[in-house]
Amino acid sequence: MLHLNHRSRRKGAPGARLIMLAVSLLAAGCVTSGPVTVRRDRFNFNDAGAESTKEQILLNIVRLRYGEPIYFVDIGSMLSHYTLSAGGHYSNYKSDLDVWNNPALRAVYGMRGEPVPGSTTWGANLDYTDSPTITYNPVTGEEFATRVMAPIPPTTIIYLSQSGWSIDRVLECCVQQINDVGNAPIHELAHAERPDISRFRRVAEILKRAQDKGYLRFGIESVAGENATYLYLPPVPAALESEAKKIRELLGVSSEPSQKVRLTRHAMRMEPNEIAMQTRSLYGCMYALAQGISVPAEHVQGRQTSTRPSPTDEEDAPRWLRVEYSRLPQVDPFVQVFYNGYWFYVDKSDWSSKRTFALLTYMFSLQSTAKGQAEPLLTVPAGK
Repeated sequence: MLHLNHRSRRKGAPGARLIMLAVSLLAAGCVTSGPVTVRRDRFNFNDAGAESTKEQILLNIVRLRYGEPIYFVDIGSMLSHYTLSAGGHYSNYKSDLDVWNNPALRAVYGMRGEPVPGSTTWGANLDYTDSPTITYNPVTGEEFATRVMAPIPPTTIIYLSQSGWSIDRVLECCVQQINDVGNAPIHELAHAERPDISRFRRVAEILKRAQDKGYLRFGIESVAGENATYLYLPPVPAALESEAKKIRELLGVSSEPSQKVRLTRHAMRMEPNEIAMQTRSLYGCMYALAQGISVPAEHVQGRQTSTRPSPTDEEDAPRWLRVEYSRLPQVDPFVQVFYNGYWFYVDKSDWSSKRTFALLTYMFSLQSTAKGQAEPLLTVPAGK
């Protein structure tokens, strides 16, 4: 809100050009405010939404490390309502005694002192109101089951691997088992023995090298009216033949080159040239990554969290996600949240962790259900 006021006492009557100029300038501002607010609000809302999404994911991962339930809240809509008004006023008062300004006339009648001058008052005002409205949707019930607890479809794994993600990261974060080759278990272990996941790691590493060389190919075909996902195993150069043979042995598929193998969601392989891929849910991905989070020793000693063995602990923690903690907030982290007396954060220079964070964000979006199934929890005029 802007107010401009002026009052003068002078003998002459001023014109109204100043107030007309001020109002004209304010009116011009009203005309151009739309495009300006579009550019500003679009980027402001975009930045706020992206940052809050990262913080929500990190907070839920930390909660899982402490055995706490997770909770997601979606932003349904972000709207801004603006009110801009401009106005002004002008008044001119002229005293009746102004006629006695003539010196000769004043001398004839013996008048002393200065006459009462006239007065002019003018002002301009600009009122600007910003009322953003934000709609929040809780992810609960069927939507929570679909987006968070349901296994990730194999097609999503394929989409991610074909969209710039390394296949080893996608497999180790999102897949629990390929045929009889198992990844690290995400359930609590009854003993302290670390499971052997060397075969799974070997599969992921070989597929990553094949991806780097351009020999990892996936496709989706229509079979009996349904989409079927295939892994193509084309002939490879002699330098890669030993690894191609090894991957076929590990997965237990035919050694014949130039064939396609169907990817299914079965619990076990049903056909010779079939790969049964058991994927994790988004919850399972986050839970597995959460076990590698560094936590204060006092929290472990106080039994607020456990030290259960996991392949993501210790030397394996930096592999895909490293989350550190501090008593004080970081100056410029990639993301940080305050939980249980400490700041948990991902360093801005940790490229691998940032990529894993983006992977979780995209998976959450890809698992979204159809629009309109979730009712808004609350619509809040922000700042009220």
